[in-house]
Amino acid sequence: MQFDTSNLQLQSIAGNSGKAFKGLRSDGTPVFVKYEMPPIVPALAREQITPPVLANNNEVGVGQRIEQEWLNGRTLTRQDMSSKQVRQILMRMHFSRILLNQALQLNYTYLEPQDLVYRWQKEAPTRLGQNGYLQSVCQDLLSNLPSFRQEVATFVHGDLHHKNWVETTSGLVYLTDWETACLTDRMMDVAYLLTHYIPRPMWEDWLKEYGYKYNRTVLNKIYWYGQLGYLNQITKHIESYDVEAANKEIYALRQFRQSFYKEV
Repeated sequence: MQFDTSNLQLQSIAGNSGKAFKGLRSDGTPVFVKYEMPPIVPALAREQITPPVLANNNEVGVGQRIEQEWLNGRTLTRQDMSSKQVRQILMRMHFSRILLNQALQLNYTYLEPQDLVYRWQKEAPTRLGQNGYLQSVCQDLLSNLPSFRQEVATFVHGDLHHKNWVETTSGLVYLTDWETACLTDRMMDVAYLLTHYIPRPMWEDWLKEYGYKYNRTVLNKIYWYGQLGYLNQITKHIESYDVEAANKEIYALRQFRQSFYKEV
């Protein structure tokens, strides 16, 4: 247990690079405390997409510190990800002009499809950069770029892993962890959700309820951004030193690409 400059008692939360804590205020109120949290978080809280923000401070020598409500509940399971609540939160985020404008004010820049691939190549751990198969996937993506229109790009989360979702004991669902958020095609989020959690026979109904048409153009985008989603998740596993999970993700990427070629 340690104390910060506001006399909060802080207990480190494992797996958050030493930046996340469970805090205890002097009146006994528990709070979630995180340093270096993206400044877009208060706007997301106002949209009821992420947990309510209780305090937002900029500490000298430490940086941005945000206190949020401490949520009693659980992280979502894979089975939960097909729920109506998850889809509604994505729609609220993707179609919010307020969030888009706030992100632009905070100097978020639009990322086109090729930018997303180049970013992965630049930031991937060395062992992935040297992986011939993954690099061949990148080359395929760069050779088959989907259309991109900046005027319809949106604010996206970028890592919809089920452990980044929480459900409170009162039944409210929130999305957390915003370090990967960016401005790009919302298909980046949609394709990840579909390829990782929604059974293939359910794609048509899910897409129509979200607001997409179900046609070859949309499916081609799912396959493009779906591969990018696998690449990003592989990186997450390697960064967490979970080689077994990374290998499973690579295998899933192979299976996904094979199923695409069979379908077309």
